[in-house]
Amino acid sequence: MPVITFSKRELKNLLQGKVSDKVLQERIPMIGVSLDAFGDEIEVEVFPDRPDMLSVEGFACAMSAFLDLTPGLRKIPVHKSDYRAVIDRKVKSVRPEAVCAVIKNVKFTDEAIRSLMQLQEKLHITHGRDRKRVAIGVHDLDKIQFPVTYTTKPRDFEFIPLEETRKMSLEGILTQHKKGVAYAHLLDGYEEYPIWIDARGTVLSMPPIINSVDTMLDENTQNIFLDLTGYNKKWVEYALHIVLLSLHMRRGTVFSVEVNDAGRKVVYPDFTPRKMKVDLAYLNKWIGLSLNKKDAKKCLEKMGYGVTADFTMQIPAWRADIMHPCDIAEDMAVGYGYDRLTPEIPELTTIARENPTETFVRKVAYLCCGFGLLEVKNYVLTNTRFLFERMNAPEEEVIEMENALNLDYNVLRPTLLPEMMNVYAINKHHELPQNLFEVGKVVIPDDSTPEKCSEEVRLAVTLCHPSASFTEVKQILDAIMRNMEKRYSLAEKNHPSFIDGRCGAIILGNEEIGVIGEIHPQVLNNWELENPVAAFELNVERLM
Repeated sequence: MPVITFSKRELKNLLQGKVSDKVLQERIPMIGVSLDAFGDEIEVEVFPDRPDMLSVEGFACAMSAFLDLTPGLRKIPVHKSDYRAVIDRKVKSVRPEAVCAVIKNVKFTDEAIRSLMQLQEKLHITHGRDRKRVAIGVHDLDKIQFPVTYTTKPRDFEFIPLEETRKMSLEGILTQHKKGVAYAHLLDGYEEYPIWIDARGTVLSMPPIINSVDTMLDENTQNIFLDLTGYNKKWVEYALHIVLLSLHMRRGTVFSVEVNDAGRKVVYPDFTPRKMKVDLAYLNKWIGLSLNKKDAKKCLEKMGYGVTADFTMQIPAWRADIMHPCDIAEDMAVGYGYDRLTPEIPELTTIARENPTETFVRKVAYLCCGFGLLEVKNYVLTNTRFLFERMNAPEEEVIEMENALNLDYNVLRPTLLPEMMNVYAINKHHELPQNLFEVGKVVIPDDSTPEKCSEEVRLAVTLCHPSASFTEVKQILDAIMRNMEKRYSLAEKNHPSFIDGRCGAIILGNEEIGVIGEIHPQVLNNWELENPVAAFELNVERLM
């Protein structure tokens, strides 16, 4: 979890000096963070669900409501402006989402600049998934001529990036600049790369890699232009609101930017709170209380919500973590105070014990580790391209997600092997051997009723090195079965993902519980792998 450090004096200034050291030390852990150090410098560990608290300014905003100094929904006024931005259609196939805003008259001090840099870094790592999901550019507004354009440029296009004194081509930045080398994988495979550029041709940034020297902040900067890019508009907008909240707490004035997004005009930022109607009885049940509307409203206002008479929550635009009424219930418990909750022993007649399936799965995992295999954990969500096209398999019925936001993760996996092959494709630059296993769930659709499905726990073992073979992977299967005191047999099987004659069905009793073999060369070619792979996959629950 991210740790942020800031000056106690700076926090108290942002709280207008209304809070004593004793109150701060007692109440900071109660808001849902871990207080690691309290002195002239305060160090807190912020949980991943609160990216809005990754700066002293955002932390002060949350504490101000929590301490009843400014309870309720904080409103940030947005002033209209003539600032314009254009998103070129070309960039839609590279890094499609972009938002921006202007904030003026920010009272920058050395501590304020350090806080902004820390916020940018922490958001990149956490909320931004190391710049893949969100990348943030901060620029001196007075060095920019509008309108600005978000477009793509060829590899030989040049500008001077930060930490350099000479022009570098975009390809040169990716291969020679330290930031380019670190994040080049985010632009891998594209012929042109994204660029923010102003009306004079001045480059602002090359997202998600590096900003330009021409628009960098200096000691005289007071007015800022923000550009944020990524693959999911919702998460990019959350990051924009978080950064603007931080700068607004420094008494900055927010101005709008009209963005022409491939022909559609959108104005940013939009601090309109999201609304979620909740049932007070539901909230009380979740946390074991019986608060009336007045007391519950006070608890929720301490967490920064606006609360209407019919208990519709007005959720701040920077609260990326609120997705379900149970999140509101958790915040109400924090506002009420965990220290005030009375522990109770539930009236249950059950005896606590581990699920037998989990016990068995753990034993299987221990065995695999003992064979020198490395465990991996893949997502249950995958895509039909991995399942069928790359595995050389005919298309079958799968469970699809409605309104999937990402085409790479839009179906529930019915087998483990495709994602295991993807692990090899991603890690083919690492040394061999790469011998892996995964114990995980798959989802099997019902043949008669496709919308119905069943879950299975499966084990997959894959070996990848120059001499990986059927014999080697069968030895591991033999050892697992022997340790589990199971007698099994193999039957000849044809499977499109495996080599004919080197593939078999795993039979336990009279039932087929899995498949074993050497992966077909065409499949290896589809995944761009140069070494053979031998594998098996079986149903762990049937083995148990």
